[in-house]
Amino acid sequence: MMRKFKLYKIISITVYFLLSTVFAFAQDIQVKASINKNQIEIGDAVKLKLSATFNPTQAKVQFPIISDTFNHFEVIEKAKLDTVNTKEKNIITQTIIISNYDSGLWKIPSYSFQILPLQGGVPYTMSSDSLFIKVNTIAVDTSKPFMPIMAIREAKMPTKIIVMYLIAVIFGLAILGLLIWYGVKKFREKNNKPNPQMQEIKLLPHDKAMQNLAQLEAQNLWQTGQEKIYHTLLTDTIRTYLEEQFNMDVFEKTSSELMQQIKKQKALSNSRQALRTIFETADLVKFAKNKPTEEEHLKSMELAKEMILESYKKHLNRIKTNEQLRVNNE
Repeated sequence: MMRKFKLYKIISITVYFLLSTVFAFAQDIQVKASINKNQIEIGDAVKLKLSATFNPTQAKVQFPIISDTFNHFEVIEKAKLDTVNTKEKNIITQTIIISNYDSGLWKIPSYSFQILPLQGGVPYTMSSDSLFIKVNTIAVDTSKPFMPIMAIREAKMPTKIIVMYLIAVIFGLAILGLLIWYGVKKFREKNNKPNPQMQEIKLLPHDKAMQNLAQLEAQNLWQTGQEKIYHTLLTDTIRTYLEEQFNMDVFEKTSSELMQQIKKQKALSNSRQALRTIFETADLVKFAKNKPTEEEHLKSMELAKEMILESYKKHLNRIKTNEQLRVNNE
């Protein structure tokens, strides 16, 4: 019995020590959310400020990701993280401009900051306080009668202003004449001297598309929360390739209308499902504001590359076959 009591006492002291350590560590970290207005009229802008104060030698703090819309609020602008370094503390802040177009009392939810201890320990989260903003409609004084619409009045231009306009026109014509004379002179001098120019290298449609996809990958758009721009550029690259390679009218078509055209292209017969997957994912991001997973982002890019290379090879083989038939017939 005495052994059990001692063991219980040791465990209690150990747990108390660990909890005290975690609590003391957490006291060194502060997270906060604040707004510059508690009451606005519909459409007014509000500054939402997130901040974290911590010791950089003891922990790292990851800020929450704010969606473009939340609880009737719309994000107008997101500023980059701003860091102020002191001897023992780092203060990181981010200012987000938001607005609301629905009257009422609306809540800005609490935001979770991810805390990663650097001296060992389990990562945890700290949350800011939730905030409330009252959105008012624009007050209209109904006690006053409606004023009639003023009629259009013709404004007479003073003589002084007319003279100034004439001087400005003459001055402008003089400058334009000098520019034309100088341009003609330079043009003649340029034509009198040999000036070999490098011929512009024109890429084939599939090479151009693959180059654009490589540039899109290098921008890391979806990794930084710009999923809509990423999938828009991806589908635009595919549409441009289809237009240049197969003479298809694609930019004024919806995804479903485009798929009907694709069915008519034999070179794209094996790529229909891939194209359907790419366009459906892009439509969900652009219109349904869906947020794909990392796997879906990467899959759309890989499917696009495979479709371009495979369809180009089939298209090239078809051209070679038709050319051989033409030679045989001759």
